[in-house]
Amino acid sequence: PVDAARELERLPAGDVAALFGHAPARLVAPVAEAMLTHAAAAAVLALPEEQSALILGAMRAPGAAGVLRHAAGEERRALLAALPTATALACRALLRYPEDAVGALVDSSAVALPESARADEALAALRQRGGAAEDVYVVADAQRLAGAVSVATLLGADPAVRLAALKRPVPSLPALMPCAAAASSPGWDEAGALPVVEHGGRLVGVLTAPALRRALATRERAGAAAGEPSLAGVLGQGYWLAVSALSEAAVATLLPRQGGRRA
Repeated sequence: PVDAARELERLPAGDVAALFGHAPARLVAPVAEAMLTHAAAAAVLALPEEQSALILGAMRAPGAAGVLRHAAGEERRALLAALPTATALACRALLRYPEDAVGALVDSSAVALPESARADEALAALRQRGGAAEDVYVVADAQRLAGAVSVATLLGADPAVRLAALKRPVPSLPALMPCAAAASSPGWDEAGALPVVEHGGRLVGVLTAPALRRALATRERAGAAAGEPSLAGVLGQGYWLAVSALSEAAVATLLPRQGGRRA
């Protein structure tokens, strides 16, 4: 999909739309997700509404929401109404955030379970979700992020042990944090995906490193990041890094660090 996306980005949007219109949605979706957002949107939204909705419904929510940002108000409402319920709800949540904020890029399908859940229940949830995952996230009351448990830890644990006994502190990103600032978070040194939280620590999903790279590439290639960084931008990035550091320090204080290193 990535190689195909790079080739299609070089073609006129009308040609890409014609190709998308003659291919099954399940094949188009991963390619559209890998394309720069504005290029994918130009092709997908050029199709009849029914075909656009099929492609968007086969995409993951962050990619679909990115395309929907380029749709006009009435067109966006019609497409949201045509999407599967779960996808539509996830897209509406993502569309609440500014385009350049971390919250607009989150994958809301990450596995999150209460502290009382058992290790075997967490593994079953991972199998049901499908795909690769580094961690299961542990939440307390009101979906507040309480930590994470690695897949390796779950596989080696007693099936009946509670996640509360296995969780470890995990760095997080504020949902309103600018993407440019998120790229400098020290959390990427330890993980390929970081949890994203709203005010009060409520978990809204995870941001993966590839998703962040695509978003930054889109902005750069669209000219949004052209020129030297402004003083306001530099100060803003410093502010968000400071907030992130304080958040990580608070989590580390509240949660006892578990023995053993993550795999």
